[in-house]
Amino acid sequence: MNLNKCFRTSLVPVLISGWIFIILLSLDPFSKQSPFKYQYVSNFIGSNAKPSKTRPLLTNSSYHADVLLIYVYANVHRHAYENLKYFIENAVREQDGVDYIFILQQTENKSIDESKMPPLPKTNAFYFQHENKCFDFGTMGWFFSKYTIGNPWQKQSSVTNSNMNNNKTNRIFDIRRYKYFIFMNSSTRGPFFPPYFLQFLSDYENEFNAPYYWYYIFTKRINDKVKLAGPTVACTPVMHVQSYLITTDFTGLTVLLKSATDNDGKVHRGVFGCYPSQVETITFSELSITTEILSAGYMITGLMAKYQLMNFSKNDHRKCTVYGSPYTDKWIDGTSLEPYDVVFVKYNNKTMTIEAQGRAKIYEQWMKAIKTKDKIS
Repeated sequence: MNLNKCFRTSLVPVLISGWIFIILLSLDPFSKQSPFKYQYVSNFIGSNAKPSKTRPLLTNSSYHADVLLIYVYANVHRHAYENLKYFIENAVREQDGVDYIFILQQTENKSIDESKMPPLPKTNAFYFQHENKCFDFGTMGWFFSKYTIGNPWQKQSSVTNSNMNNNKTNRIFDIRRYKYFIFMNSSTRGPFFPPYFLQFLSDYENEFNAPYYWYYIFTKRINDKVKLAGPTVACTPVMHVQSYLITTDFTGLTVLLKSATDNDGKVHRGVFGCYPSQVETITFSELSITTEILSAGYMITGLMAKYQLMNFSKNDHRKCTVYGSPYTDKWIDGTSLEPYDVVFVKYNNKTMTIEAQGRAKIYEQWMKAIKTKDKIS
């Protein structure tokens, strides 16, 4: 009887999986067997192509962004500009549910010629400039203090008339209006998706007349329990979601903003503080992001297939199984990061990330070839 009971119990997930498979088959997304087209690329990652006729495009009067994305650009390595360019060309779309803030880090207070930067959509993407005296999260903190309202830990708005005079967008960003927040920098390149995945999503969009944007890969992982998501999770020096791209919601952001206020009411620099050294930035910003989220009772997650079943809220899981940085070559069970696994990869001058960068470069070339061939045909 016990064996039969166990057998019947073990069939439950199989039967559930079977029904899901049957439902997916009933949708028959590939019944037309159409050849792969550039449309599949442009529909999902939103390059400068026109929107699909079957997809509704929000008008200015009804448009509302659910996501605030802050991208810090610093031209401190030879791949920084190309990383920015790739992201804008392959991810940023007009009225795609995101307000994009690109902060250009100046050197010696020299203004950056924005006409030489990748062009942005006019309605929902903006360049700001800031002297590179803070690292990434300190610069984001500067933006929050100068151009946003809605911080629950601030009694008054810090937005002043002088700030608005330097604000070309003439906008105040109310962080209470957004559901999700994405923070990233120019040390990463992405997004990367395999063509068959893009084709499936394109068919899905046409079938259900509903968009599926690139950032859903991250925002859909945020829920009542999980408040921090990113491509990779590292264990050195402590377990943390690596900060070159992180996603949270308003609850998670509230936790991170609170890190600047102690129980005694004294103001500290916190996660978004401006620290003078890289060591302090790593300690009090990059590593503290995960620490603050976990300490508040929430969970974290990453895209890495290796860690999908690991509950990082448990102390015995926080050592992971890979001691080191996952983007280091040959560091994950003898292999290297796969761009199609984590969507964004570290792409800078560090020699320990050569294999992932090489794969990303090849995939980029293949996608360009697909686009070129489709335009010619």
